[in-house]
Amino acid sequence: MKMDPVTVTLKNRITVQIRAAVKTDAAALLDVGWRYLKESEFLITMADEFNFTKQQEEAWIRSLNERENGLLIVAVAHSKIVGSLDLRGEARTKVRHNAILGIAIRKEWQRVGLGTALMQTAIRWAKEKCILKNIWLNVHATNEPAIALYRKMGFTDAGVQRNFIRETNGSFTDNHIMGLTLE
Repeated sequence: MKMDPVTVTLKNRITVQIRAAVKTDAAALLDVGWRYLKESEFLITMADEFNFTKQQEEAWIRSLNERENGLLIVAVAHSKIVGSLDLRGEARTKVRHNAILGIAIRKEWQRVGLGTALMQTAIRWAKEKCILKNIWLNVHATNEPAIALYRKMGFTDAGVQRNFIRETNGSFTDNHIMGLTLE
């Protein structure tokens, strides 16, 4: 996977670099993963389930980088990772034109255009590679800002999994499946 770095100035007038993740990002990605868990109510991973080692994180970075239909990008500001996006392309031949998108942004970097920049970068990469035809994602039904971003980027509703997510308070939340067909 090759991707040229992209420099973007956000609404908060701070410039970030969006680039492909590299093996040496493993420790920083683990650290920011813990921060995501603490800051977001919309992740389905629980803190006790987030137990990757640095070596496992390095292997995950390598596996996405080695796939023709996979991508892991990071947004870096002030020498720190503040957001990341991954496209996990399917391995099986009949469905390898599909990828699942995951995105996470530090709380203080939300609503300043970083999500848009990460998604635009990933979608542009996918279109240039001409392997992926569909990008899919899952989103909590109650995560209205994320749903608005995905719709702005051209994603449409593809289905709902009722009561799919069991919240820590015992209540249930629907999971929205959204998709983008690449032209």
